[in-house]
Amino acid sequence: MKVSVIGAAGCVGSSIAFNIARQGLADEMMVSDIRKEWLEHHAIDFFDAAVASGIDIRVGMGGYQDLSGSDIVVMAAGAGVTDRARKAGKELPSRQRLLPENLEIIREWAPQMNRYCPQAIVIMVTNPAEVLNYAAYLLSPGGEHRRFIGYTLHDSIRFKIALAEHMGFAPSRIEATVIGEHGGSMVPLFSSVRVDGKSVTLEGDVREKIRARTSDYLPHMLRLNVPRTSGWLTGVGVAKVISAIIKDTGEVIPCCAVVDGEYGYKGTSIGLPVALGRKGIQKIIDYHLTPEEKRLLDDSVRNIQKSVDYVLVQVGM
Repeated sequence: MKVSVIGAAGCVGSSIAFNIARQGLADEMMVSDIRKEWLEHHAIDFFDAAVASGIDIRVGMGGYQDLSGSDIVVMAAGAGVTDRARKAGKELPSRQRLLPENLEIIREWAPQMNRYCPQAIVIMVTNPAEVLNYAAYLLSPGGEHRRFIGYTLHDSIRFKIALAEHMGFAPSRIEATVIGEHGGSMVPLFSSVRVDGKSVTLEGDVREKIRARTSDYLPHMLRLNVPRTSGWLTGVGVAKVISAIIKDTGEVIPCCAVVDGEYGYKGTSIGLPVALGRKGIQKIIDYHLTPEEKRLLDDSVRNIQKSVDYVLVQVGM
């Protein structure tokens, strides 16, 4: 199993690569970044940490041609919302603001992935993940759309934490899912909430408090004015996605998927519950949404449509 991580010298990419090495999720890992000295420093550390953990893995640095033979490619390169907010001296209200700059990175790498590892599963971590996941698919002519996965697990984890805080339960006892945009119009599915496997009902005012807490994670981190993002969480979350793929578990994890009629949508990528396996997305799970949840999901899809339209123009579709 070969996994390549693009952007492996950054806060997010290095955490992803470390978790891959530490958990033994690959026999070979190729890491790439424009910051060569930082990359080499990290690569040495990844390998040493794996050895200390009793894990045998080959770690190499490279570029386009070194994608060859990759089973999974993780795209984590690009401008981050925290960094851009600090440089602008203000909060960025949406990850969609990163699209023009980060789309250029995807336009550079997608043809190379299509050339050197055309069957690889692509996990898009670069934001806006749902839109760039769709861009990577469009830039890979003939590519099977189930190979393209956008990472959005953060939102469901944070929803679970917010529920735990308000309900007084340990987070490990709670199941909960967020769908839609990886951003402000995300849709926490209160109909999906389970405690110890049993459905629970929450009143409207409690729901609003939990929804507000879930949505405030990114703004709160931006207010701290620290030059990093949630790298540790991303590393663990992406490793969870990779593990489900390589072990062919069929585990259901919320991710961005290119839709072809599911939930009534086509021609976009949106966060939905998906079952993961060796070929990527085995299937998109059809949750029964309440009328309010479906309305909010429709709003979320419309919210990213301008970004999708921008991608279509830029890639000549």
